[in-house]
Amino acid sequence: MLLTIFGCKTNKNTFIHRGYHNLTARFNGYYYATESIKEGEDKIRSTYKYDYDQLLPVFLVPTNETAKSTFPEFDKAIKKSSNCIQRHTIKDKKGNEIYTAGKWIDNNWNVVGISHFYKREFFSGIEAFEYVIRSYKSRDKYKAMIWLARSYNEIGAPSQAEPVIGLLKDDKKISKYAKKELPAVRADYYIKRGMYKEAEVALQTALKAKPSKKTRARYSFILAQLYEQKKENRKAIQYYQKTISAKPDYDLVFNAKIKQARLFDVKTGNVSKLKRDLQNMTRDVKNKEYLDVIYYTLGEIYEKEKNETLAINNYQLSVRNSTQNPKQKALSYLKLGEINFEQANYTASGGYYDSTMITLPKDYKDYDIINKRKTTLETLVGYIKTIQREDSLQRIAKMSEADRNRFLDKMIAKIEEEEERKREELENANAQNQNPNLNPNIPNNGLPNLGDGSKGNWYFYNQTTLSFGVNDFIKKWGNRKLEDNWRRSQKTLTIESNSPENDTTEKGDVITTNKTKIKNKKNREFYLPDLPLTDSLIAKSNIKIINAYYNLGSTYKEELNNNKKAIASFEDLNKRFPDNKYKLSTYYQLYRIYTSVRNQPQADFYKNKLLNEYPTSEYAQIIKNPNYAVEKNSQKGEVELFYTDTYNEYAANNYSQALDRCVTSETKFGKNDFSGKFAYIKALSIGKLKGADSLEFYLKQLQALYPKDPVSKQAQDILTILYNLKHPSESTSSTPIINNTDSLVLDLNSQHFVIALCPDNDELANAFKSSLATFNNSFYSNNDLGISSTLFGSTNQITIIKQFKNAEEALNYIENLSKDKTVFSGKVTAGLFNILAISSENLPKLYRKKQISYYTPFYDDHYKKTK
Repeated sequence: MLLTIFGCKTNKNTFIHRGYHNLTARFNGYYYATESIKEGEDKIRSTYKYDYDQLLPVFLVPTNETAKSTFPEFDKAIKKSSNCIQRHTIKDKKGNEIYTAGKWIDNNWNVVGISHFYKREFFSGIEAFEYVIRSYKSRDKYKAMIWLARSYNEIGAPSQAEPVIGLLKDDKKISKYAKKELPAVRADYYIKRGMYKEAEVALQTALKAKPSKKTRARYSFILAQLYEQKKENRKAIQYYQKTISAKPDYDLVFNAKIKQARLFDVKTGNVSKLKRDLQNMTRDVKNKEYLDVIYYTLGEIYEKEKNETLAINNYQLSVRNSTQNPKQKALSYLKLGEINFEQANYTASGGYYDSTMITLPKDYKDYDIINKRKTTLETLVGYIKTIQREDSLQRIAKMSEADRNRFLDKMIAKIEEEEERKREELENANAQNQNPNLNPNIPNNGLPNLGDGSKGNWYFYNQTTLSFGVNDFIKKWGNRKLEDNWRRSQKTLTIESNSPENDTTEKGDVITTNKTKIKNKKNREFYLPDLPLTDSLIAKSNIKIINAYYNLGSTYKEELNNNKKAIASFEDLNKRFPDNKYKLSTYYQLYRIYTSVRNQPQADFYKNKLLNEYPTSEYAQIIKNPNYAVEKNSQKGEVELFYTDTYNEYAANNYSQALDRCVTSETKFGKNDFSGKFAYIKALSIGKLKGADSLEFYLKQLQALYPKDPVSKQAQDILTILYNLKHPSESTSSTPIINNTDSLVLDLNSQHFVIALCPDNDELANAFKSSLATFNNSFYSNNDLGISSTLFGSTNQITIIKQFKNAEEALNYIENLSKDKTVFSGKVTAGLFNILAISSENLPKLYRKKQISYYTPFYDDHYKKTK
């Protein structure tokens, strides 16, 4: 009692006081705190999940997500040790700690640091360890140094761990604990620095220190992985065997065996026995959750034996049995994708790559390469499907009406048969679910009791019905990520452009084709809108096929390096469409491909075709002159200097000299990057010399020749001024302004609308909109065209059909509409309507003017020529 009363004081440094505080600090604080740390470490070991495709960690440290589960144990340790430090630290009269008085205070500080380390509060832990190293002279500072080095390694700062490891390595008085742990710390340091050879030596030294069985198994597994990286398969197999011999948890044993199997030399070893052993493993009940890995390994063995059929079968079995390991499923899909890719089965390969990317972790080593190939295959398959689809549609469209109806009826019958089959499967599954004893082969073990004496009556507890549902979903939707808008293959939202001023969207005023589109797949009318039943739609379908063929060949050649497929695509294109717009380019591509595969006769064949049919083309120049590209690049510098001098002549009001230089540039340099700029200076110079009419003519010529050149917009600004000068009654200002916001802009590649103006007569306008909706539904059902109308000025109504990708599509629509006799019939006669194409940028300007005469000269000058 006296010892307790007098010994609990912390401001006296006597034998009795030291004895009391050391005793209580050890057993009331340090002992219970270390027990809590052991509990936390056991929990970490029991829940830690290894990634066997990466190097295993030398030390088991929880992740940010898993660390929270061990917070109670380590918080308890921190609390115990912190209370102990507070109550049992012996201080002098000034309140300063006497570091040599307490034997267990430094131990408790280490406990605090270790607990913070496992909580991933590394900087708090580092602070505690540095305090011990700096303040105490006992051998416990070596433990603090070990954990300090581990902390620096863990936060990704091995360079800061290096001097600590160096001090420990050179210190001859190092403690037994530090001496035993140092090799493992060094191995961790070397691995994080990518110094794998040094890590091997350190791990071998760590194994000699006789760690626990589980730790020894992990070190052996890491060594095996390091040797596997170096392709030293024999040594790797030996260390995987040492892992198995250490008898760790089954998960580590299983993966060591699998690694051994994958390293097996099928040319020299007993591969038949290996395959039998793996097949036996599939029948072992404790390997149920590992079936996907076993089948994947069998697939790799068959692949090494060049037996691709059995390899594919086993990879498919791996996919089918992969229920808990998304990464393994992704790797199995990847193997299937790679095999089909090598076999040039690109459609199948694309599907497997698509499935791979759904579950493949983004930190996988080759993620970007795999994703790029997946994107390429998606594009390639898209071209193939476009050709197949358009060919099929054209084939059906060319049938007689009776044959077409019979064909569609057969399609509908197949759809009905498939629906009936699925319905019967589901009914059988439900019947089996309600009477599980009818099939003794289907166990009902492990299903939760629902409280009515039966098990698994709920749909999601029955594996049979669940598998039917999953398979049906995958057939319809494919493998989709769990995310919003999972039904959409493209997640990007499509937002309709804002309507121009006074455009109404009230009910009855907007008619869309979707409202009249038939959605029943068992109705013939559902398929008719997609068929190209007119010459213009056939031509449009052919353009899609031509583009797809050319892009297909280019993808085969440039991205997949498949010359054979590229040749077939380009030659099929030219055979089917002899006058296609890519003929010149395909000749040159075929010439290059045949040259690269050393088929000189075919290379000469396409070389001669190119030179004879397109003698003045750039491709012909390249063939004739191998240095053509180099010379052309050097010529660019000469053209730029020539243009600069020409511009300077114009700026100095030397218009005749500037005009002469512009004319000279046409013959001296031909078509080049500065052609549009020369044409602009030429027009301005002629305008200065000959007047406004000549200026207007040459500016319009410039726009026709160089519509995409930036100078085309500058030309339009001047043309607008000239127009306003000629039509002052339509001008909004007496003084023309070049940057007038109402200036019409020519951009044929921008989004376009079709507008139809008619007299302000509701009966006429409504009849036209109704006929127009029927026309759109019949021939443009896939374009989702919308129709809106409103009053335009005081005497007209304007109907807007929206929207088209570019001017070409809008003009094609107008051409097809004008030929349709069903739209313009009865009261709706073509003569009452003024139908024009207009860009989305120019439409608001037309609304502000409220005069069609403001736009028609611009339309006549630019769109009728294009048309």
